[in-house]
Amino acid sequence: MTTPSKPSAATAGRDAAIVETATAWFVRMTSDLVTAEDRRAFREWCERDPAHPAAYAEAAALWSELGAIPDPRQRPGARGGAPAATAAARPAGRPSRRPWLRRFGALAAGLLLAAVLGLWSLGGYERLAADYATAVGERLRVTLADGSVLHLNTDTALAVDVTAEHRRVRLYRGEAYFAVAPDRNRPFEVEAADGIARAVGTAFDVRRDGEAVTVAVAEGRVEVRRNGPPKPPGESVLLGPGEGLHYTAGAPSARRRVDVNSLTAWRQGRLVFADRPLRAVVAELDRYRPGAIVFLTSAIAEERFSGVVSLADTDQALAAIESTLPVDVIRLTGYLTVLRARN
Repeated sequence: MTTPSKPSAATAGRDAAIVETATAWFVRMTSDLVTAEDRRAFREWCERDPAHPAAYAEAAALWSELGAIPDPRQRPGARGGAPAATAAARPAGRPSRRPWLRRFGALAAGLLLAAVLGLWSLGGYERLAADYATAVGERLRVTLADGSVLHLNTDTALAVDVTAEHRRVRLYRGEAYFAVAPDRNRPFEVEAADGIARAVGTAFDVRRDGEAVTVAVAEGRVEVRRNGPPKPPGESVLLGPGEGLHYTAGAPSARRRVDVNSLTAWRQGRLVFADRPLRAVVAELDRYRPGAIVFLTSAIAEERFSGVVSLADTDQALAAIESTLPVDVIRLTGYLTVLRARN
């Protein structure tokens, strides 16, 4: 059996350019505003290279698949559709692509609306209230007046309150690693959701995703105290090196052993995945990239992936996924990447 050779960088770049151009042509040719000049130019483009019409057909197939994604704004059984005037105005005999375009447009609008609302509810106020914040893909190192060092991961916002009497940090969102300067008279406290991680001199990581929080201890000991139910007031958990605690507001805590070096490899600009399901890998990569990575084929989300990824170029991670798993990675725009099962 002969193993096919991998395309060169030049060939891969040419293929990517053809796919991008084919997608642009597809959008233009299925528009109601297409002109006779557009059709002439499109015919010339197709005749220029046999790869062009093949790429166009691939773009049409992909967008048709995307059109099968349901409108997230409509409940099952809800009535919807284009106005009757739109259907009546369509030329007779012309195949209609409007329904899937409408569905994809609704999906895009829903995602855009969610992003805008999320930017304010999870980012707008917090960025105003935060003393330090990072954008998506950005990391930041901060040294406080007491000598403690904070490492902020991607898309993180926190407020710092250090006085002669206390040292407090409020983590609004994201993840931070705390290398705490020893001071027995002023414990270092990190508040996240309904819990407070308290240390004197140690190193630990706190990650907050909404109301879900994970604390992982690298050095020393950290006491995690829950403020609300289900824990009674005053109850706490003491963590040592290599131990972690996961909790969600209003739910019980889960204590476990953790690989702190792997969890905090982002401080060295890396992500470490050891036999992780692809859905978890993609969710992690999504934290460091603008836009979204979407599964077009849900079954591939359970594929397993292992590897060390550089945060300097997350596209390399997607390339590694494509080369090691039966997955096609399709970049529609700089803000939307689609994963589907390879035929």
